[in-house]
Amino acid sequence: MNTWNIAVFEFKRYFKWKQEIISIALLLVGMGFSFVWPHVKGLLDKDYQVAVIGVSPLPKLEGFQFSEVSPTTREEVLKNVGETWHAVIEIEDAQVKLTLKEKASWQAKLKSNLQSWQQERQIAQLPLSAEQRQQITQLPEIKTVMLKPEKDDKDEKGRTVLSGAVLFLLMMGIFSGFGYLFTGITSEKQNRVTEQLLTLITPSQWIQGKILGISLFCLKTMLTYGLIFFAFIQGAAVIAGKPDISLPVTAFQLFSTLLFVILGLLLVNSFMAAFAATIDDPNHSSRSIMMFLPALPVGLAYSGIDNAEGMMMQVLSVFPLTSFAAMPLRMAHTDVPMWQWGLSVALLLACLWWFKSAATRVFTLGIRMYGKEPSWKQLLETFLFPVKHH
Repeated sequence: MNTWNIAVFEFKRYFKWKQEIISIALLLVGMGFSFVWPHVKGLLDKDYQVAVIGVSPLPKLEGFQFSEVSPTTREEVLKNVGETWHAVIEIEDAQVKLTLKEKASWQAKLKSNLQSWQQERQIAQLPLSAEQRQQITQLPEIKTVMLKPEKDDKDEKGRTVLSGAVLFLLMMGIFSGFGYLFTGITSEKQNRVTEQLLTLITPSQWIQGKILGISLFCLKTMLTYGLIFFAFIQGAAVIAGKPDISLPVTAFQLFSTLLFVILGLLLVNSFMAAFAATIDDPNHSSRSIMMFLPALPVGLAYSGIDNAEGMMMQVLSVFPLTSFAAMPLRMAHTDVPMWQWGLSVALLLACLWWFKSAATRVFTLGIRMYGKEPSWKQLLETFLFPVKHH
């Protein structure tokens, strides 16, 4: 009962309705601004006026207005560069000549477009048939034959979006837990409230309540921003006139993702809660950098996402210290045998149980110390062995 009371206290300690509503409102305002800004920018930005002397057809480029002018007005047009015209295009000996008043950032975009435009003009002037011109200008098609039913491109795009969202939200959850646990435990230790608390609860109840409460808060944060992220992607697709992005996720995949994320948060927060208790002064301790270690599994999973079927990703998705990040990503891109899924869950649960016990021992050792930090030898012995070492 004490463990659950501590978990509820830790959750409510950081969950404030007013702050939550303000944060979401500010995020929605930012999203709205990102939707409106391209239209505002389009209204404010004027088209660059470009004179094309005696050449057709004219180039086409968004943000630029091309006008064909007679070669007889060339001198007058060149005199007005920088006033009436931003640029003047001429063709001299099959080479594009671009006259400008001064260097500006928009010119790189124009030059790149003119290269393609001139290439198309030169190809059109060659004595080629229509079929030969098509072969030159178009990339050759590659015919692909799949022995298994081919996945829909739209589904594949949705899987990519899902993978990116899972990685982003996992990092958010890990660093949220890092911040709350590190700040809370080190401040409580420095304020010396441990004596009073330890007369009412055991170290095991204290750390497990903290881990459970902070993990629930991190999960709440991930789900909230996950829904906002999905709404943002859908809104962007609607504004761009593209089809809605659907997430091709089955109920089992959704359940698996939540399961691995929850177990992963509990595992990571167990490590961070225990280690935070061993830090005496967070401003001077050299051990603080170790708190970023739990972000490593997410980085490893990201490195293997381009080959979800490969051996490295299979190992990462089963190994308990990386499976909480790797398995959801792997399942989003390829089929996973049920025996591997079951083995991964079993190993992760076993690792979490062992981590919970080890974290409790380290927390008990560190939370009672004041003015000094346990040695690395003490930490290692306490973490690895259930028997207390003196």
